[in-house]
Amino acid sequence: MNIVFTGGGTGGHIYPALAIREILQNHYRFDSAYVGVSGGLEEKIVSRMNDLPFCGVRAQGMPRTLTFKLLSFPLVNFLGVIDAWNHMRKLKPDLVVATGGYVAFPVLFVCVILGIKFVIHEQNAAMGMTNRLFARFAAQILLTYASAAKINDKTVLTGNPVRAEFLSQGSAPNRFKTNGGEFVVLSVGGSRGALSINRAVIELAKKWLPDNPRVRFIHISGDRDFEMVKAELPEPPSNYELLPYLHEMKEAFDSADLIISRAGATILSEIAVCGKPAVLIPYPYATDNHQEKNARVLEEAGAARMIADSELSGTRLAKEIEDLMNGKRLESMAEAMKKSRPRDVEEMIAARIKLVIDSLSSQA
Repeated sequence: MNIVFTGGGTGGHIYPALAIREILQNHYRFDSAYVGVSGGLEEKIVSRMNDLPFCGVRAQGMPRTLTFKLLSFPLVNFLGVIDAWNHMRKLKPDLVVATGGYVAFPVLFVCVILGIKFVIHEQNAAMGMTNRLFARFAAQILLTYASAAKINDKTVLTGNPVRAEFLSQGSAPNRFKTNGGEFVVLSVGGSRGALSINRAVIELAKKWLPDNPRVRFIHISGDRDFEMVKAELPEPPSNYELLPYLHEMKEAFDSADLIISRAGATILSEIAVCGKPAVLIPYPYATDNHQEKNARVLEEAGAARMIADSELSGTRLAKEIEDLMNGKRLESMAEAMKKSRPRDVEEMIAARIKLVIDSLSSQA
């Protein structure tokens, strides 16, 4: 059996695809490949894996403003369809698993033309454009939030999968060893970073952290803003640590008492598995404002606090941290966060994809 995985643009699409691959590897023997944009984040992440070949295509998201890219958009994606056609004819997949993003468009277009069965996984509370376009052709549609689509025979609420490292238990080595009495705050802006969060953290590190030595602050800025943040903090306080990116993210999660983050569905699932309270700052330009919808679900459940991006500042972050670390809400927030994700996500995803694989066997 041969299974192709596709999805990308951000880690929020890539990591669920890799997590689903891990789930299926626990049940089946198969060959696999990953199709994504050449030079994109998905190639950077997948290239670190020795057992997963990467196949590049050309693809471009639809511009939301009048720019030159509006003219190049049709051509680039047409060329991407040709790329995907060549890859799919060579790979001859029995099944494709797609996790969204414009990256998946050429692959799913070719799946429809060639009659290749595919499964869609939607991470967010509002379904993305590519998944919406191809949902009616999918063999199964797996949702993280019920609000993303109408539940029916082929559309089911499974939750969002996480990588095996987040599900592992035990005392693995951790680079972020903590001292007794420390309150550890982790700020992470997603795979590409978040400029507004980074600027707020810079202000926090300059004005608030030096006067609060009990707080240990781990700041993962993203590669894009790392040099800017470093230049703004040439002599950072001793309780502040700056990193551009971290592949072993669970180590930081395990050490944190509080997480500051965007509200993409994948990182929210990882936070939920680790049972950590969070302060969420939704990305304001996400498709259909899905990050705010994700954050509000958790805020209403008592698992997180939400700050609008337009209201974000170092002062506001400091206020939230002080309120939470000196109050008694962290424990209840952590418990609510843990309950926000079904316990049997991986089993449900495996069961739904099994239906598709069984149908392939019956047709053989």
